[in-house]
Amino acid sequence: MVISGARGIGKTALLTELEDIAATRGWIVLRASGRDNPVADLTDTVIPGKILELDPPSRRKVSGVSIAGLGSVSTSTSDPLQPVPTINTRLRELLALLEGTGVLITVDEIQDADAEDITRLAVAYQDLVRDRMEVSLVVAGLPFGTDRLLNLPGTTFLRRAERYDLGPLTDEDAGDVIRHTTDGSGIEFTPEAVETAVDIAEGYPYLVQLIGYLCWETAQRKERTVIEAADVDRERSEAVQSMGAQVHFISLKEVPAGQRRYLSAMAELGDGPQSTADVAEALGKTTGSTSDVRARLIERDLIQPAGRGKVEFTLPHLGEWLRGPGTVRRVQ
Repeated sequence: MVISGARGIGKTALLTELEDIAATRGWIVLRASGRDNPVADLTDTVIPGKILELDPPSRRKVSGVSIAGLGSVSTSTSDPLQPVPTINTRLRELLALLEGTGVLITVDEIQDADAEDITRLAVAYQDLVRDRMEVSLVVAGLPFGTDRLLNLPGTTFLRRAERYDLGPLTDEDAGDVIRHTTDGSGIEFTPEAVETAVDIAEGYPYLVQLIGYLCWETAQRKERTVIEAADVDRERSEAVQSMGAQVHFISLKEVPAGQRRYLSAMAELGDGPQSTADVAEALGKTTGSTSDVRARLIERDLIQPAGRGKVEFTLPHLGEWLRGPGTVRRVQ
């Protein structure tokens, strides 16, 4: 299974849910991250740890005994020469210990992984599937990262995988989350407050959590039992700043200066879809000369097409954040 979506849309939460389902059915869960070295971590640490849990090492063999004056006690261990383990051999060793269950491998942040590393994992997985081993693989990452994964020479078979692109929540679902989360807490949102919070969140799960948390915490501190629409409005700037620090700042961290200027020009033109011609004009360039920058930003999932000749920000409030400080808030 291949899961893609914007930062904060719920990919890691979905991976965790899938891991929980597998674990309740007796499957062994192996978790890795593309930000590290997933194949090395699995081969050298994660899988050996699971093998030790399932099959503790044999006790030392006593080869001699002695009691006061009659000799000595000695032990020996047998360590035959072993070939260098690979992700394939490690998985086979683990699967050999299982009966009636299997192994689930999850890799988060796949867009940060080394291409060769993911190819090795994919080839090993395909080899195990060909031998009818009970193994499943789920990877998650930003859209451009998962697309890169599917285009690698050794992972073409993954194009037949189940693929899910996580989109925003509907307004109805976002409202239900806000209402149901506070049920029984002694603090409730008015219908107007729920509507205001939904408008701010724009279907983005992280923002739904964030605006709800900020409002609820303020109400609790002030010993209030009802959250009004005005209360939600007062938390808007803090929500946007937190969204910027936790999501936007990280998303823009490795974006080249030329692409940042394109985003800033979009932000200065206002919220909502913007004409690519207007953006180019604001940069003092032609539409054609900015097409490559625009394509790179679409690949990074920072902007998206919004009709003929128009683009818009993918992440909620990115333009608003760029018009502000555009960086993490610094304090003394």
